[in-house]
Amino acid sequence: MYFTTSVLLAALVSIAQAQTPKGFTPSVNTKLNVMFNTTSVATPGELLPKAATSSQPQLGLSSAQVSSANTFMFVMMDLDVPPQGTNTTRRTLLHAMVTDFKPTQQKLSNNTVLLASTQKGPAAYIAPGPPATDPVAHRYVQLLFQQPATLKVQASDFSDTSKRIGFDINAFMKTQGLSAPLAANFFTVDGKASGSASGTATGTATGTGGIAKNTLQPFTGGASRVEMTWLAGLVGGLAFMAA
Repeated sequence: MYFTTSVLLAALVSIAQAQTPKGFTPSVNTKLNVMFNTTSVATPGELLPKAATSSQPQLGLSSAQVSSANTFMFVMMDLDVPPQGTNTTRRTLLHAMVTDFKPTQQKLSNNTVLLASTQKGPAAYIAPGPPATDPVAHRYVQLLFQQPATLKVQASDFSDTSKRIGFDINAFMKTQGLSAPLAANFFTVDGKASGSASGTATGTATGTGGIAKNTLQPFTGGASRVEMTWLAGLVGGLAFMAA
């Protein structure tokens, strides 16, 4: 019985740590705090309305992982762009690649430090916009990298959508000599035309391939919230099974 309980608890810890979708590489267990004004990604894979994601998110990282000397790069990808033509394989789309994030003096909840950058690229933020005809909720992955001094990317590398479709993060990491991501998170957005969020973000995202126009709005605050109801329920279920 002790063995069974231990195995179940180990599985629970693994589930709690996963910050990237199942099967996605690079796999990351450290949480990146992702905040859209007063709406934050509390649980990896959380479904958010399109309107809440219309502006580039703010990022936070545990103070244990940052120092004033750190510089970070943010990457966001859609993993579920609909297939084209007779192809049945879904594609990726690079939604953002923003460099030069630095720690600020602003502290959020849970000993988290707000990160900020004056840059808007080399790949400016494109808001999620799954088409209404797509029954699949798209997964949007956010990755935070330590930015190497040797990084060589420019806006012309991602000047149009065709250069963003099919973005291969693993190939990019190899080419640029990037280490594994320091932290990650992901949320989902479906193609429903409307939805409300707890924050003040407003707007709509449109497009036939999960693509919307760029929008950048100032951050108005909002420390990350923590929703542990699902975890408490899972713990209770596992405890019952182990009894």
